[in-house]
Amino acid sequence: MSFLKYHFLFFFWLALIFAESSFSAEFYPKVDIIDADKIVHIGIYGLLALFCYVSIIHQKKFNLLQKYPVYYAVVITGIYGITDELHQLFVPNRNCDFYDWLADFSGGVIMGLIIKYYLQKKFSLFKSI
Repeated sequence: MSFLKYHFLFFFWLALIFAESSFSAEFYPKVDIIDADKIVHIGIYGLLALFCYVSIIHQKKFNLLQKYPVYYAVVITGIYGITDELHQLFVPNRNCDFYDWLADFSGGVIMGLIIKYYLQKKFSLFKSI
């Protein structure tokens, strides 16, 4: 039961990002808003960092992760962003973009700050056990 409650969203979100980045760029509609793509990256990877954090603080196997959960959630998010960009090298009409990764990592950092300075103080779900 705790897997579904605390870990499922993290693993589901990882799989969803991988599946989404496996589609050709032609699959997506053209958006005329400047840097809308980067805003989407920030949001998607911000949620990944949030789900990763919740998963980390509710696991009991790796004590080191629980010692610095926000830090590790941001690092894991950044590393996954790199692997996602590298994965896109092998997808037709997609490319590996440093600025996309920077937006991914920024989403993780922004969410890490929100967790540390707001969510941990207000909601019991975000407090380390």
